[in-house]
Amino acid sequence: MTLFRPKSILRLILIGFILVALPLMAALVYAVLRVDELVDQSQQALFQSVRATRRSQALLEALTAMERNARQYQVIGDTGLFDGYSQNYDKFVETAASLSDLHLDNSQRQILEPLRRDVRSIHSTLNEKPHDAPDTESAVARFDDLVQSAQQILTYNRRLIDREVDNVEATAGELQRTLVSLAGALVPVTLVLTVFFAILITRPIRQIDRAIRRLGDEEFGKPSVVSGPRDLVQVGERLNWLRTRLLQLEEEKTKFLQHISHELKTPLTAVREGAELLNEQVVGNLNEQQREIATILRDNSVQLQKLIEDLLNFSVARSRTSELHRSKLKLDRVIESVLSDHKVAMMARNIRLQKSLREIAMWGDKEKLRIIVDNLVSNAVKYSPDGGEIRVGLDKRGRQALITVVDSGTGIPDEEKERVFEAFYQGRGASNSHIRGTGLGLSIAKEYVQAHGGEITVGSGIGTGARLRVCLPLNNMALRSAEVEA
Repeated sequence: MTLFRPKSILRLILIGFILVALPLMAALVYAVLRVDELVDQSQQALFQSVRATRRSQALLEALTAMERNARQYQVIGDTGLFDGYSQNYDKFVETAASLSDLHLDNSQRQILEPLRRDVRSIHSTLNEKPHDAPDTESAVARFDDLVQSAQQILTYNRRLIDREVDNVEATAGELQRTLVSLAGALVPVTLVLTVFFAILITRPIRQIDRAIRRLGDEEFGKPSVVSGPRDLVQVGERLNWLRTRLLQLEEEKTKFLQHISHELKTPLTAVREGAELLNEQVVGNLNEQQREIATILRDNSVQLQKLIEDLLNFSVARSRTSELHRSKLKLDRVIESVLSDHKVAMMARNIRLQKSLREIAMWGDKEKLRIIVDNLVSNAVKYSPDGGEIRVGLDKRGRQALITVVDSGTGIPDEEKERVFEAFYQGRGASNSHIRGTGLGLSIAKEYVQAHGGEITVGSGIGTGARLRVCLPLNNMALRSAEVEA
């Protein structure tokens, strides 16, 4: 992300949290406002309906009382009855006025206004005419219709309550559907934002993890690229600086090994040749003790030369593993040649050799393949006890050649099976072996095997011994056009 690069991972996490929580908070606020609106609406509707019903009921009661008093007054003519009628009339007028102030529908107003006019007309007649006058009798008779009108207003109010309840239920249902739709829309949006910021947060961490793993695997050629917050980008820059320094140290180490190996090889050659001349008694006869010393000098010079050759091979393997001089060869003959070189060492320690070599042709670097097999066999001889057994096999599996070397030594513990291919690592069993090495043999073998595109693995051998297996691609397509080298 080049357009969005916070200064720190903490700020990125906070921004991600806010953006993920913002839609949810907005939906929550919207839901609260709509619910409050619905509650206010229902309360107002219910309050209006209850007030209209109460006043309609009071209006009906006042009108009924007026009718009763008026009929009694019309029959008896008692002024006390007329006073009671007048009080109920005042109550009717007040109740009708308060009812008219409410939010009534048109049908109710079309009944209420004529009702008020008719009541005023009847009151004027009763107030002006004698109780036994024909107009008074006719006015009192009109109360039946007015009571029915008041009852109709009350019925309309009850229907209005039912209608308002239905409206509230419809509004609540609509709000529920809206909130469900909103939740359905917010869930994918929240998930997308969560995944987006999870990638933004974890990607630079994974990049740093890969960079550290490459440094641990000594892959110093590829630079570390970390994108994201500036603090993690700075960590990536530090890892690149560390990679450069390690690469420089690796080159310096390789140069040192090459230089010191060559410097040691020249005087060692003179020491070995002198030991050979003494052992062969070219300069004169030697007594038994002198011959023993000459033999010790010769054997140790040979061992020292082998160690120096391992150092040279290791420096070559680390610096130029990709430079393979491939040719057509028979792998079984290469293995036979290596076993022949180790024949004397195995006879001296009474180690039995069992071999099963299948004729296999392949395309590879003959010298490096010989070094691979030589290091495997040397390792087997080194860790096998006197009178032990070594098995060497060569077989074919698909388009791969399988080289297997099994010894009868103490084996390799599970916790050391990955480390045996590390440079200079010898393991706990090395201290009990007859020959002390540099710990470079299997490391060199792994480098050359990987240069050929193969792999090398460790398993259990004879009893508690070790089994080393090498899988190499045959590259048979390259062998079809030429003869195989002997």
